[in-house]
Amino acid sequence: MGVVEPAGWRAGTDDLRIDHRHLDRTHRGEVGPQDAALLFVADFLNIASEDVLIALETARATGTDVASELIVARFCSEDDFARAAAAYLGLKVDHPSEIDQIVSIGDHGENEALESGLRTCDRFLTTKIFLTPRIENLPQMRAAVAGNPMLKKRARVTTRSRLRHHRIERESPQLLEAARLSLSAHALHLSARIVMTGPQGAAVTFVACLLLTCLIHFFDETLFSLHVLAAAGFGSWIVMRFLAATGPHMVAHAGAEGNDGPGEGGLPIYTVVVALHQERAVLAQLVEQLCAIDWPKSRLEIFLVCEADDEETTALCRRLTADMSHILVLAVPPAEPRTKPKALNFVLPRAEGEFLVLYDAEDKPHPGQLRQAYRRFRAADGGLGCLQAPLVIGNFGTNALAALFAMEYAALFRAFLPWLARHGFPIPLGGTSNHFRMSALKAVSGWDSHNVTEDADLGMRLARGGWRIETIALPTVEDAPETLRTFFPQRTRWLKGWLQTYGVHMRDPARLWRELGARRFFVFQLIFHGMMTSALILPFALVLVVRSIVAIWDHGYGILLDDRLLLIDGLICLGGVVSFLALAMRGATREERMAFVSRLPLVPLYWLLISGAAWRAVWQLIRQPHGWEKTPHGLESRADPGDPRHRIDPIFDIAT
Repeated sequence: MGVVEPAGWRAGTDDLRIDHRHLDRTHRGEVGPQDAALLFVADFLNIASEDVLIALETARATGTDVASELIVARFCSEDDFARAAAAYLGLKVDHPSEIDQIVSIGDHGENEALESGLRTCDRFLTTKIFLTPRIENLPQMRAAVAGNPMLKKRARVTTRSRLRHHRIERESPQLLEAARLSLSAHALHLSARIVMTGPQGAAVTFVACLLLTCLIHFFDETLFSLHVLAAAGFGSWIVMRFLAATGPHMVAHAGAEGNDGPGEGGLPIYTVVVALHQERAVLAQLVEQLCAIDWPKSRLEIFLVCEADDEETTALCRRLTADMSHILVLAVPPAEPRTKPKALNFVLPRAEGEFLVLYDAEDKPHPGQLRQAYRRFRAADGGLGCLQAPLVIGNFGTNALAALFAMEYAALFRAFLPWLARHGFPIPLGGTSNHFRMSALKAVSGWDSHNVTEDADLGMRLARGGWRIETIALPTVEDAPETLRTFFPQRTRWLKGWLQTYGVHMRDPARLWRELGARRFFVFQLIFHGMMTSALILPFALVLVVRSIVAIWDHGYGILLDDRLLLIDGLICLGGVVSFLALAMRGATREERMAFVSRLPLVPLYWLLISGAAWRAVWQLIRQPHGWEKTPHGLESRADPGDPRHRIDPIFDIAT
């Protein structure tokens, strides 16, 4: 549609005023039908001429429609536009109610302009057709309504948001069932719904019995073999970390490649999903961060996915986003498993974006992160399925626990994962700031609702499916736990999920080998055992070190094996700390480095805390395999109650 010509404007005024004789001259070609519709809507809503021109230019640049741009720019609301469109069409404004059952969606056969229509029927057999017009198709709709008395009787004008909400509410039982079963419905062998298969159980039992028998009959020899095996495992993991700390990385830097201008058809829709549960303390901050995202709001759909029985969070979400048409608040009916991936799977079928990104409630993503991800997706081939943005800890200077947590994140997200990406190795995703190509996400059936570390599992399934994962540079800032009561449950859930993920993907090692290839299979083993098994065996490794020291103390340095084992153990301990520090320094900022170095002596103690969480994870895997220990967010939950920040944090004042 072209820019409205001066014939439709009253010169010298700011407001658009329509002489309705212009509409009568439409058939003579003096004013085009779409321009006439735009003039009518602008006049009806008293929208200033310069605002209409802004909406026109923006719609042309982004590939959207003018009404969407007027709404997201808050020149009018969705309800306002619905009233104007209804007046132009000679229809009533109405919205689907609880008694309106969906009969069909779309009406291509009758008229292309009604393709977004929703046909409903209530219990009194009254049928309605709910329309969501755009200014561009108002003339066609008007002609269709005028030429069909039955359509004029049944048609109503509603808003797109209300229509989407109604569809989701009506389809809620089916969406919930699909979300509950998720991956297990058609690929049970890849789902953590079954904790352990029969062959896996038999293998674990055999290994446990064999180990126990060897310890009873060959105690010293068995301990020595385990000692050597642990040293080899730790050593391999350390070598891999040194390679990552010193080798080249692959990171897509802002502005370095591609362009973020609209392609053919304009910019794509980008879906943002945030799963929320008991997050009242951080909601105001979250909405502020989401509003700061640098992406046209008319091409942005944001889902705030709440639990239906968490009424406080749901109500506050709706209040904070009441005038934001691009943000939809959804309530997931309560059902097992009560996990974050189930909530994500609930919304996935209704997401319309070409790309999708996940954020957590406390996240502060860089405003340009979507632009950078889009540039990378456009520059790459269709095999790029996911981009992981780095997670950066903002409160690293608060206390030792937060600093060590930040050190771990710097090593993982800004050094180790970019190195894995450069070499095409499998990447265990973080739980937030994953940017997906929607086709890739749906190709691997979304998330596994029964896996409590669904991110790491999804990264492995993408790799097995032939999709590449890379990293980008613009970060998302998070806050680390500052107390053990927050840290311990969170780390337990992560490690339980890692156990689930490893068990799932090792159900058929030969198939995994074929799908990943030898190099990537070997790296998969190192990643998971380095993260998981090392945490489990750390206390026993320390016992073996102490045993070597005691043996040398009692018998002197003539015990050759114990001498050499102790030397190897010492090198491994030193290599573990140094490789961890090297990775962290590789990814850290100058300010972070000072805090990290000062906390370095506490690293072994931090690893022992992780080991305790790992053994707690094993116990939970047996007792509550799908139990989700939620990480609380907000200062009130992550810090000590005596912290003076409780008196100055503005979030609580805003939220209440």
